[in-house]
Amino acid sequence: MSTALAKIDFTQDEMAVIRRQFFPASGTPEEQNYCFSVARHLGLNPITKEIFFVPRRQKVGSQWVEKIEPMVGRDGFLSIAHRSNQLAGMETTAGIREVPTMAGGQWQYRKELVAECRVWRKDSGKPFAVQVSYSEYVQKNNDGQPTRFWAEKPETMLKKVAESQALRKAFNVHGVYSPEEVGAGFETDHGEIVVSPGNGATPKGIGPEEPFPEEPLSETVEGVWPPSVPARTPAPRRIDEIAAMLAAKNIKHEIDPDNGYITARSYNNKEFLKSLGFRWEPEIKAWVWTDVMDAA
Repeated sequence: MSTALAKIDFTQDEMAVIRRQFFPASGTPEEQNYCFSVARHLGLNPITKEIFFVPRRQKVGSQWVEKIEPMVGRDGFLSIAHRSNQLAGMETTAGIREVPTMAGGQWQYRKELVAECRVWRKDSGKPFAVQVSYSEYVQKNNDGQPTRFWAEKPETMLKKVAESQALRKAFNVHGVYSPEEVGAGFETDHGEIVVSPGNGATPKGIGPEEPFPEEPLSETVEGVWPPSVPARTPAPRRIDEIAAMLAAKNIKHEIDPDNGYITARSYNNKEFLKSLGFRWEPEIKAWVWTDVMDAA
């Protein structure tokens, strides 16, 4: 059975673009090297949104750490499948089915949304099939409710999980997951990753994200990140000044000088961030500063 992997390399110009525009500013050189090596091995290009580098908090041993992980969306796995010239078809369905559930120490059946994906290869007589249930993968907010897209489009989200797993199984792809699978967020129809603000189901061996503490906020960004701000002349000196203050306190942050905003994630520096003009955005579970906010 032939594999679908085909290693690629990036030019110096491409590497510069990837580091500047597609890799979180909080990432370390070691994390960059690891993520780029995964992208090269899988033959996926972050510039064309076949692979993403996503910041996540994970439990390693007894401690929570923030790390950057390579994530492949369903379309990235599909790209690997097409490149192999062995993809013979894919069928995905979803419906209400009875699934076995443990309750009170007893197994019982209950009705639940289940998605099934079957992937055919030209060199295999049987399809590679995967079934996933809603309760295993639904992503939830800190209040225990499904996040907006899982509430509005549960079938679409669950189908992406099933398709990612079936494609990975059929084309021998290991070690990377889709954001829908691990509770890290989801891939939009436009190829963007929207980071999940809450916990989510994770495959065996990968720890769940720790929920960020809730902060009261009167104005929130609804649904889309980055926040919509009018085009304007950036204020690099002021942004650099804020960034230097964050770096001095070792607060992880990301900078977008073109749009004039900074995001920061911290548990122990709430008052300090507020003093700099940061606001808590619960939709993305991060502190946000923009030159618009600062000028207000």
